[in-house]
Amino acid sequence: MRGVGGLVLLVLGLAGHQAAAQDRETSSANTPDRRLSIEVAAGPQIAYVGSTVSGAFGFAPTRSLTLLVSVERSHIRDEIERFDDGYGFERGGTETWVSAEVRYAFLARRRVSPYLVGGTGRGISRPSVNDFFPDVNERNIQVIYYGAGARVPMGRRFDAFVDGRIIMQVEGKSDYFGVRFPVRGGIAWRF
Repeated sequence: MRGVGGLVLLVLGLAGHQAAAQDRETSSANTPDRRLSIEVAAGPQIAYVGSTVSGAFGFAPTRSLTLLVSVERSHIRDEIERFDDGYGFERGGTETWVSAEVRYAFLARRRVSPYLVGGTGRGISRPSVNDFFPDVNERNIQVIYYGAGARVPMGRRFDAFVDGRIIMQVEGKSDYFGVRFPVRGGIAWRF
């Protein structure tokens, strides 16, 4: 977890130096728009011990709007609480899904561009198997999420970004409803 946080801080620190050069480069009338992107991101879960990683392919029809197809994997560790007269156990697991995502950037021509994000997708949930939960319960899931973040140019083709989201997950054929709060940082390559 600390390594991911350090990576995010390093990327954002380097982005400030690169942003001035990006402003000079984009002011040129000869710079073509780069509408396609490939993105990778990672980060910790908030309120749970876990992590998230994602990859996406994006298309930007305008400078402010980006449409993405994303693949994401979210992992939550099992948590055990021991008491004098017993214990409590919360089951973790791994969820993997494919989603369609929309980002809308405010101030798209500025160095730091805040954005809103929303998306929905489907995938598979694989709860942990251990002594407390020996059954294998692989289930289909649907996710809906929204959040906000910021994007910083790092050159002609690269952007750094950080966002936080609320992810609501419903498992098929059960009454399970889960909420996750991942924060992630990543890099986008535009072409």
